[in-house]
Amino acid sequence: MDKKLIEKLQNIGLTQNESRVYLFLLEYQEAKTGIICSKLNIANSHIYRILEKLLDKGLVSYKINNNIKIFQAVNPENLYELFREKEEQLEKEKQDLKKFISSLKTIEIKDKKQNDFKYFEGTIGVRSMFNEFIRNMESKSTCYITAAPIAFEKWNAFFHAEFHPQRIKKKVNLQLIVPLKVKKFGEQKEKLKHVEVKYFDIDLDSEIGISGNYTYILSYGDKPYALLIKDKKFANTQINIFKMLWGKANVY
Repeated sequence: MDKKLIEKLQNIGLTQNESRVYLFLLEYQEAKTGIICSKLNIANSHIYRILEKLLDKGLVSYKINNNIKIFQAVNPENLYELFREKEEQLEKEKQDLKKFISSLKTIEIKDKKQNDFKYFEGTIGVRSMFNEFIRNMESKSTCYITAAPIAFEKWNAFFHAEFHPQRIKKKVNLQLIVPLKVKKFGEQKEKLKHVEVKYFDIDLDSEIGISGNYTYILSYGDKPYALLIKDKKFANTQINIFKMLWGKANVY
């Protein structure tokens, strides 16, 4: 029996045994429960529950011959209806999740911390870090980033698709220091709105970004990880260090 067909049926909501029974009935047109159990090595105590599920899903029907049920597969077109039901369920779950997230946002924070830090790991974790970093940017403020070469080589698409559009929407100015070895990527950034780029002959393995009271320290690689620090004094110190580098960096 074709494993790929079984996998596709499982993807739209059938179990493995439901998929096997349905495909068997498609191939043999009709069969008694004993034949199905024998050919597919399914216990007799399980077959009626499997067939009942397939009946509920509209994929199997039966006729009675000499008081014996003979099961038949229904036209595969009925799978469309099963898929539509799955889509509707997913949409309902999506809307329920949106409402749940909205309700979580209304929870009042009793004790707001002035200082905080969070650790993020992996590609999804780092994306979450950037989303939080951007979310806390103030409109028409300035963001400072000392970039690492690998950021452009592996994350360039992410920055253009998600980071910069949100930054530009808030009219946040970006001062960006780019290592000279990846100048071609810096030239791409120069074409974006609200960006100033300078180049420094330095090779970095990690990246630092500052916006408002937030600073991120990010190490890229196969398994990237980052710290997002909320601390006004720390952020101001990093901005001062950045401005020292900015003053020594070059414009090409």
